[in-house]
Amino acid sequence: MGVRSRCRLYRDPPGLVAASYLPGGELADALLGAEGRSAKAKICLSFLAQVRLAPLYVLIVIGVDVILNHAVSAEVRTQIVLANSTNVANLQAHRIWTLVTSAFVLDERAGVVAMIPLLLLLSVAEVLWGWRRLLVVFFGSNAVTSCLVYGLLLAGVRGGWLGGAITVASDVGTSYGSHAVGGALALTLPVRARRYLVPLAIAVVVVPLLNGGTFTDVGHLLAVLLGFLAGWQMRRRPLAGHLRRPAQLRADRTMVYSFDDVAGARAALITALRQHRPVRLDDAVVAWSDQTDRIHVQETRDMDAIDGTLAGGAWGVVLGTFVGLPITGLVIGAGAVAMVARRHDAGLSDTTVERTMQALPKGRSALLLLAEPAGQPALTRALTRTGGTPVPDVAQDGQQS
Repeated sequence: MGVRSRCRLYRDPPGLVAASYLPGGELADALLGAEGRSAKAKICLSFLAQVRLAPLYVLIVIGVDVILNHAVSAEVRTQIVLANSTNVANLQAHRIWTLVTSAFVLDERAGVVAMIPLLLLLSVAEVLWGWRRLLVVFFGSNAVTSCLVYGLLLAGVRGGWLGGAITVASDVGTSYGSHAVGGALALTLPVRARRYLVPLAIAVVVVPLLNGGTFTDVGHLLAVLLGFLAGWQMRRRPLAGHLRRPAQLRADRTMVYSFDDVAGARAALITALRQHRPVRLDDAVVAWSDQTDRIHVQETRDMDAIDGTLAGGAWGVVLGTFVGLPITGLVIGAGAVAMVARRHDAGLSDTTVERTMQALPKGRSALLLLAEPAGQPALTRALTRTGGTPVPDVAQDGQQS
């Protein structure tokens, strides 16, 4: 045990979570259990009936468009559109609310038919991800993309590459958010679909640029890339998108299950994640040791340097827009949060993981869960069926709140 007590934890990239779990794990399970096309169609309709955010947003956009085109004059409409544009003039004047309101205003009159593809896209995303993730991806990507475009245009104007008229150009609409959602969907769907949808998403935004595109086309490319990052993060950190309760409201306890190999622990992780609605999970970790006695860890929530870089860069570019330095904010935010993420240890602590692995026989792997006590019986029943052996008397003093 002397060697094991001195070993350090090696954090391996989590990799992509199996498509059967996330996104749309519940829908996938229901469709697999249904027999016949009519049964599958009923299941799809039942899931679509749960959609709330997508139709609400589309209805608001249509309502705003109807008012702008039928209830006010053309001059007033132009003023409203420009006042809510994420152009250089507005963001330089610290009209930061335009990062949100621009997504509700259309530059041209929108017909009902034109809104149907947007409604379908957002509805599918809400079914697969839930409304919280859709909200973050759509409006977060819209804001970050707008800030990046603002930074590029500002640099172009200051460098003399672009004319001053572009600072008051209209930049509103749903396109940045919808392109980001499309990119995220393309990367979160099963492998077979990704092979076609990812190249298609890239082609849709690259072709206009090759034909002499505008700054809006550049924004579409940035939005799709942000969508790819969002989809990648959903699959590698499946618990990161779930809200955590305040520490004083949590009574979580560490549960450990031992497996013969790491494949068994990973399969059990999928089973545990599927219990995330009936059973509240605040963290889940797979750990195993290799032939050299090194302990490897795969986490589902805690940020690493990559996660910190992405989150910090997004916040940095938005906050940097307040002072007219979005690109500087991007760099500083990415670097600062990446350093914090490297040192921060939330949920299951390194001490708990290391002590657990030291207590297990060599060659065994473990699945550690941070779950509420009420959910322990259901988790134990589900994970025992996967071949897991409960490990009693897990030390709680290494747990972080």
